[in-house]
Amino acid sequence: MDWRWTEVDTLENQGKWNEAKAILIKSWNQNRGDLKTVIRLGFFCWYVLAEEGPLDIKGVDFDEIETVLCQVTDFGSANLMTNEDFLWCFGYIISLFPYYFGDYEYWEEKGNLMLKRAYELCPNDPVYKYSYLGSLPNTYGKHKDEYQQVQAVLEDRFQGEGVLSGYFKSVWQRWQGN
Repeated sequence: MDWRWTEVDTLENQGKWNEAKAILIKSWNQNRGDLKTVIRLGFFCWYVLAEEGPLDIKGVDFDEIETVLCQVTDFGSANLMTNEDFLWCFGYIISLFPYYFGDYEYWEEKGNLMLKRAYELCPNDPVYKYSYLGSLPNTYGKHKDEYQQVQAVLEDRFQGEGVLSGYFKSVWQRWQGN
């Protein structure tokens, strides 16, 4: 999927969170079934919540952000559970911070199952495979071959300058795999 969305990418990089949120929510309200919008809006909300402290994000209604995150997640869970991009992205963010979604144990398991399902749908996709294998217990640092495969597709897979692309390029940089 092409993750680029120039207007939103620019606002995210400028720290104009409310303006970026408004565009994403407007787009979602106009076309709820648009996969790119669902994923970008969900990831955006998760990112703002997760990075609030480290990025010193201020002037944002975090309760609204969390509500929107849950609404988008519920929509995707009801309508997109056969789409590997949805399963992968939401599985990743849910398994990393399940407490944003409700009952910790329920959502942690659901996130991991979503990662597994994305991998089952596309077993040769290095991003899905690496994400799934990384979600398994006691596997940190044990997937060097898969890590190298992710490195080979990282720049092409996560084009654009938005927080979604930037996040995955930064967490999966070469130096972390060594």
